[in-house]
Amino acid sequence: MESRRARAGGVPATRYRLRRDHAYTGDQDLDRAFSTFGAVVIPPVDGRADAPVVTLLNGITKGLDRSVPAGRALARAGIGAVLIDTPLGGSRRLAGGHPGLELAEIARRGVDLDVPLARRLFDGVAADLPAVLALAADEHGLGRDRRALFGVSFGCLLSSLPFARDGLGDRLFGAIGHPGLPAMSRGLVDGFSRFSGLPASVVAGGLRLGAVADAAARRYGGESAVGALRFARLLDAMGRGGRALDGLDPLAFAPEVPADRPAHFLAGALDAVAPPDAVRQSAAAFATSGVEVLPGLDHGWYPGARPAGAPSFEQECGDWLVRQLADWV
Repeated sequence: MESRRARAGGVPATRYRLRRDHAYTGDQDLDRAFSTFGAVVIPPVDGRADAPVVTLLNGITKGLDRSVPAGRALARAGIGAVLIDTPLGGSRRLAGGHPGLELAEIARRGVDLDVPLARRLFDGVAADLPAVLALAADEHGLGRDRRALFGVSFGCLLSSLPFARDGLGDRLFGAIGHPGLPAMSRGLVDGFSRFSGLPASVVAGGLRLGAVADAAARRYGGESAVGALRFARLLDAMGRGGRALDGLDPLAFAPEVPADRPAHFLAGALDAVAPPDAVRQSAAAFATSGVEVLPGLDHGWYPGARPAGAPSFEQECGDWLVRQLADWV
């Protein structure tokens, strides 16, 4: 473990370089890259002892620095924050540049982009979260009695699994996401051309024709496009649900979560990936839950869509978390 004092968003923090070995792929280089990750601990700025803590996870391929505004808001409110990279996101990958290159490299090394791989990635993150919470408690005195998990988009799914299945954390929070794995996967597939930059026709062909369509993607955007298209096929497989997702879909465990462990979600009124109705349906599986809908919000603020004077989406998440956790401070 490596650590150094730093500042995150203008407030004191500690940056860590951690390694927790997981056999994700069977390829030594890939597994080392996916098992080595950055973490940032941001304690309350007022230095209070025994403060609560929140873990923050981002969406697919996004690095932990996206969570800094939310972590700063929590720290200023007297709540600690722990930010980590997840596999394929931030520094937790082997290839640099476009995330599709990582996916292409996985396939080039003979590793299938399939549901069993997704299961190993989910389980790896579910094991990493209690480890970083223990780090926050042991090194910073945070979260010994009050711990919450927060995730954005796919990060909401990754946070929901250990919360619902493993009993980790006292509260669950999610933004522009929900714990329903098949529905979230279908939403990401439907919007994949917008996220990936691939033409809708190439994505549709890749889903319909499988590997035969990789050549068209390669002509369009090289190996990164092929990697992205293969990821779309993985999402499509998870979107079909079925027995392959047994033990992987957080919603299957939600009814077992007691009423004193609530789940709350922030939805975008215009979000096609995680529409408010889908978020409400997922939230209803928990004994105690709530959904707040932000007018005008899509899957984040797209260029030109954010109202004048409105905070960034990341800051909006931080302010929302502070409101939700007011009784903890």
